[in-house]
Amino acid sequence: MDNKQVLALVNDLPWTQKATIFLRVIDHVLNSFSTQVATQEKCREAVKLCWSWLQDHSVEPDRLAYYLDSEEMQDGPLAEHLFVEGSLEQDSLILVLLVVGFFAHEAYKQAGRSKEMSAAITEADEGAAEYIVDYIARVGLVDKLSTYL
Repeated sequence: MDNKQVLALVNDLPWTQKATIFLRVIDHVLNSFSTQVATQEKCREAVKLCWSWLQDHSVEPDRLAYYLDSEEMQDGPLAEHLFVEGSLEQDSLILVLLVVGFFAHEAYKQAGRSKEMSAAITEADEGAAEYIVDYIARVGLVDKLSTYL
């Protein structure tokens, strides 16, 4: 399947099912950060919080948004510039951040706190699925995504 076909299938899914599939796929990229152990740890932490939020909404939206909005993260272990432009590691990081943003957006929305979203979180709405699918393809996991559809 090409990206357009996959995206059409993804867009037809309810949010929860779509989110679950995205998390399953990014579980496969968490080992891509061979040169940056701190990045891998922060990504694992963020993904674990996404799973927790999906399960019972016990994670506050701010905790999810922290990975995208915090200066500490953007200048630290989640900084894209730590990796070679267009590398598997950089694309994997971007994919993780896109999915975390997707979760943060929904968490704010469901908590009735949409007005508190940063610009990055606001942009991570349902339309972000297109970018997520694109980055899944960039990291070579479209076949894995297809198996979950």
